[in-house]
Amino acid sequence: MYRHVRLSVLFVLVAALLGGCVLAPREPETVTEIRLPEPSEEPENMILGEKLSSAPREVTLYFAAQDGTGFSAVNRSIPRDAGQSLPQAAVETLLDSGAERNIRFMADTQMLACEYACGTVTVNLSIDARNVQNPQELLALQTSIGNTLLDIDGVNGVNVLVGNISESHCQMPLGVQTEPVTSVAAAYAQLQANRERMLQADGAEQAEPVVRTALLYFPSETGDWLIPELRTVSAGKAGFAAALFDVLRNGPKPGTCAAVSIPEGVELLEPSPAIQTLSSGERVLDLNFSSTLVTYMALSGLEVWKLVGSVALTMCSFLPDLDAVRIMVDSEPITVCERNQILMEFSEGMIYRRDFSGCIGSTATLFLVNSEGMLQPVQRAVSMHSALSPRSLLAELILAGSAGDDLRLPISEGIQPVDILGVQTSGGTARVNLSGNFYRCCQILNAREERSLIYTMVNTLCQLDGIRGVRFYVEGQAAETLAGGIYLKSVLLPNPGIVVQGR
Repeated sequence: MYRHVRLSVLFVLVAALLGGCVLAPREPETVTEIRLPEPSEEPENMILGEKLSSAPREVTLYFAAQDGTGFSAVNRSIPRDAGQSLPQAAVETLLDSGAERNIRFMADTQMLACEYACGTVTVNLSIDARNVQNPQELLALQTSIGNTLLDIDGVNGVNVLVGNISESHCQMPLGVQTEPVTSVAAAYAQLQANRERMLQADGAEQAEPVVRTALLYFPSETGDWLIPELRTVSAGKAGFAAALFDVLRNGPKPGTCAAVSIPEGVELLEPSPAIQTLSSGERVLDLNFSSTLVTYMALSGLEVWKLVGSVALTMCSFLPDLDAVRIMVDSEPITVCERNQILMEFSEGMIYRRDFSGCIGSTATLFLVNSEGMLQPVQRAVSMHSALSPRSLLAELILAGSAGDDLRLPISEGIQPVDILGVQTSGGTARVNLSGNFYRCCQILNAREERSLIYTMVNTLCQLDGIRGVRFYVEGQAAETLAGGIYLKSVLLPNPGIVVQGR
C-alpha cells in the first residue's frame, strides 16, 4: 500500500512540472579550445651524415617453370640495407629464394653488381650462371630477373650480363628486356627465328631487320659521368656493331643532360666492323677511325676518355660474347687517356667494360627558382649513389643553385653543401638538419624567397622512393622558421602549385 502511495505522489509531481511549471533553461556547454600539441623535438640526437631507414617493400618474384611455358609469381616483403637500391635487394632475394626452391642455376649464381641508373638496371652475375644444362636455363635465369625488376615502379629496362659480358643466345644478342616475358620456350624460339633472318640478310640486299633495345652511354653535359639511355637498334646486313655505332653517333635524345660522344663527321674506316677472336681466346671488336677524329675532337672540345668510355660501354653491354673493344685512329690503337687528371692505360689497346663501369652516372630532377620566383624542374647528371641519396641531392641542389644560371636558389652565395649537416629518413619523412650558417644566410629573405627556398628542398627530396614529407632542424633544434614566413615545426609536403615546366 505504501508503495502505491509513493508512486501516486511521484506521478502528481511530474504532472505538475509538465503542466504548469516552466523548466529552467539549460546552461550552455562550455566549448573548450582544442590545441594540437607541438611536434616533438625529435630526434633526440643530432642528425649528422645520412641515416636511411626504409620500410620493407612488397615485391613480386618471378620463377620460370621447368618446362619453360610460364612463370610462377611469389610476393615477398623485402627489407633493404642502408643505401641499397630496391632492384639490388630484389635480385638478391630472387637468387636466395631460387636456392630455397632448389633451382640449381640460381643457387650457384651470385650478383656481382647492380647498376641502377635513369630507370634502367644492369645486373652483372657471376660466371656460375653459365653452369646450365641447356641454353634455355640461362635464358630462364635472365628473364626471371627481368620480369621481377620490370614489376618495380620506375624500372623501364633490364640488362643482364654474366662476368661483365653480354651472353649470346642462338648467336644473337638478347638486348635490354623492356617487357615481361611470358614463356621462355617461346622467347628462345623467337631468338632462333631472328638468327635465321640475320643469316638470310647476309646474302640479300633487302631483308627485314632484326630489332633490339640497347643501352647507349653518352657523356654528361656537366660533370664526369656516362649516362645510359634506352634506344632501339635495327640491324640488317651490316650487323649490330655498325647499327650501334650509327645510333651512338646520332647523339642522345633532345632534352636530356647528355652530350654527343662522337663528333659530327667522324666515320669508321670499316663500315661493317666484325668481332675477332684473339689467340688468348678473347673476343675483341676493332673500331678504326679516320685521322679526322683527332681534328674533330679538338674542335668540339670532347675529351678522349668520354669517347672511349661511351663506345666501350655501349658495345660491351650489348654485343654477345664481346670481351673488349680496340679504338684505333688510322690502325693505331688508343692505349692511354686521362680522366680527372688520372691516367688510364689499356694494354695493347684492349678496353674492357669494367674499365669504365665506375664512370656510369644517373640523372636527378632538381627544383630551382626562375626569374619569376617559381620553381622549375631541371635534369642534372649525378652519380648513381647521389641519385638515391637525400643528403647528396641537397648538396647537388646547392651546387646547381649557385652556378650563376637563369635558374638558381634565392641565396646563391654564402651556403655550401657542408651546410647540410645530416639527413635522416624514417616513416616516409626526411629530417634535414641545417647548419647555423645556413640559418644566418636566410635572414635576408623575404616571405616569397623563403617559401621558394624551402620548397626547392622539399620538392626535390619528395621525388625519392619512400619520402613523402620533410621536416627541418637547425643545429639539431626544431626551429620555428628560417626567415619568419613559413612555420617549420611540422612535416612539409611537396608544393606542386608553385612549379612550372621549362620553356
